[in-house]
Amino acid sequence: MDLLTATGAARRLVDPILTVVFPSACAACGRALSRPTRGPLCEGCWDAVAGRGSPACRCGLPLPPGKPRCGRCRRGRQPLAAGTSLGLYEGPLRVAIHELKYRGRRRVAGRLVEKLLEQGSARALVEGCDVVVPVPLHPRRLRERGYNQASLLARELGRRAGRPCGEGALVRRKDTTPQYGLSAAARRRNVAGAFAVRRRGLVAGRVVTLVDDVFTTGATAYACARALREAGAREVRLLSLARVL
Repeated sequence: MDLLTATGAARRLVDPILTVVFPSACAACGRALSRPTRGPLCEGCWDAVAGRGSPACRCGLPLPPGKPRCGRCRRGRQPLAAGTSLGLYEGPLRVAIHELKYRGRRRVAGRLVEKLLEQGSARALVEGCDVVVPVPLHPRRLRERGYNQASLLARELGRRAGRPCGEGALVRRKDTTPQYGLSAAARRRNVAGAFAVRRRGLVAGRVVTLVDDVFTTGATAYACARALREAGAREVRLLSLARVL
């Protein structure tokens, strides 16, 4: 019996006990969890995680109606060669990301990556690259949180897709203000010069898939991609869990 089979068998034994002794509710809809070891969402909400999408450019940026490409791609100013997301930043997907990012539920990363790799576009971005690189946190923020959610995702992606994880290849050298609530222009100014490549040998001449949790205006992803390209990366792609319209 291999490890995955043994883990699955253990969960089938433990789940019925947990539902009686330690009943818990789905973090998204409030229904009782029938499989607590696969939480924090119920199976119905997990199925809805990759639900509604929206038109997106090949770089991953949401598109306005009737536009085949985003403005950056049309103007030739796009540092990302390709990009995709699991879905929109709403509903059960938003809840799952918050559980991973703010509530210390690290095991959620594995379930989200499982969902990502069920999508052909996401699997192609990983299987066709040479190395998976997470968007880094500043050391102070990393100490406060205890982990980087993008690193957890990148490790899982690399392990499941058989690609090396270049954790530490990209570093955040400026302790920037959190991007939440900033305008697009303010976000760009905030992350200007914030990232640098410290392990060029991991990215030079290679196709890099950059991994992050949420793609909003793209300011952080573009800053990372530019740093990677300047360090010699042949191509940079972006794989995120969710995108914001």
